[in-house]
Amino acid sequence: MILSNFQSAEKIATKMGQASDSIHRVTSNKFSTDDRTTLAVNSKAQEANRQALKLANLFNEAFQTTINNIQSTAEEFQRKDHEISIGINQSLPLTNYLKDRNTYEKARND
Repeated sequence: MILSNFQSAEKIATKMGQASDSIHRVTSNKFSTDDRTTLAVNSKAQEANRQALKLANLFNEAFQTTINNIQSTAEEFQRKDHEISIGINQSLPLTNYLKDRNTYEKARND
């Protein structure tokens, strides 16, 4: 029988969620920029910073989607495990009945 481990998946998703929160906190901070200088390198650095923040935010969105997928998949596996377990438990009495019936039929025919 295949059995999922919901607690392990939740623990991993929780740690990933904490990492995502950290990324969000860092990328949400307001950074001060020097708008008074006219150096070309300053505007290039500001643009590089904007692009880095955008990339970090895009990464964090994808990371959060992955976390949500892990959680929903773990929940689905847990639901399916329960469903299969019920099916197996319900079929056991039938299996025992069939064994008993076969034994009865063999004894009757002998």
